[in-house]
Amino acid sequence: MKFVLAIFAVLAVASATPARTLEEDLQDIIAVLPIAEIRAIVQRYIATDPEVQEIVAYLQGDEWAALVAEVAQNPTWIEFKEYLLSEGIDIDAIVQYIHDLIGGLRSHRMPHHHRTTRSLRDMIDEIRAIIPLDDLLVVLNDKFQNSTEFQRLFEVLSSDDARVLVEEVLALPEAQRLAQELRDMGINVDGALELIFGILGWSK
Repeated sequence: MKFVLAIFAVLAVASATPARTLEEDLQDIIAVLPIAEIRAIVQRYIATDPEVQEIVAYLQGDEWAALVAEVAQNPTWIEFKEYLLSEGIDIDAIVQYIHDLIGGLRSHRMPHHHRTTRSLRDMIDEIRAIIPLDDLLVVLNDKFQNSTEFQRLFEVLSSDDARVLVEEVLALPEAQRLAQELRDMGINVDGALELIFGILGWSK
């Protein structure tokens, strides 16, 4: 699951333009994405596809919740969160958003968890096909060029301190188990990490 991000040149914003907050910058990026269409695709698969129903049920179940809780209680993860929070990035809010999103999905039956991947990959391919990459790249470039808040976010996330903490978190046995669960569901965890490391300028 790879979305290629790149930086292209654009005109600078006039000096009279008021500064925007990081939250507004992120909302500008999200606004480019066809959220309603993405949700419609996900809900269609949940309503009709047993394999996706099984995956959603697993992500809403006790086993996955226990894995996430193990990572959340690890001192290294706590240190990573505190570091980001000290730089103005609330990772708990992001995790809660994802949790609410998964929790809000509804399956039409009580499934049993199986290791299936085909339908999930089909769903991801459909979502990828409707992402307006060119528009997304223009907005991202504008933020990189003109938003001091966004530039600061990138500096924090790409710093050596952040990299050390990220690598320590990824090395946790609990994190390794969580990543393997995602791989078993057909999610390209390694490709996503490679993309993120590349964007942040880290060799992997």
